[in-house]
Amino acid sequence: MSIAETTAKQRWNKIHYAEIKASLKKDLVEQFKAKCKENDVSIASVLAMLMSEYCAKTIRPSERKKTLPYDTRRKRRKMISIISDQLDNILQNETIYRENIPMNLQDSIRAESADYSIGKLSEALDAIREAY
Repeated sequence: MSIAETTAKQRWNKIHYAEIKASLKKDLVEQFKAKCKENDVSIASVLAMLMSEYCAKTIRPSERKKTLPYDTRRKRRKMISIISDQLDNILQNETIYRENIPMNLQDSIRAESADYSIGKLSEALDAIREAY
């Protein structure tokens, strides 16, 4: 990444993101980092998910309608169905891509990457379909 690109990215991040500093017990932080690494997720994504869940639980019912567009079960099911269909489409395209990799590249990083993507997409689809 060039200096100009790095500067532009830092400027964009400064506008759109905020930093939070927290002092926590070292053993808890080490456990948390290990679990994040084990599950192959970023620390920031887990913290963002936890913060979002906390905010959703602490919103008063009168405020909830303003902030949650999928407040009824029917709307949530419809959205999950749409997401499931989109993931299924992506999975099918990734499978077609994997099947069309030439024989001499079957052991390449492209093939491994496609296999990994197919596995993760399948897991995600299964989890979404089990949700309802």
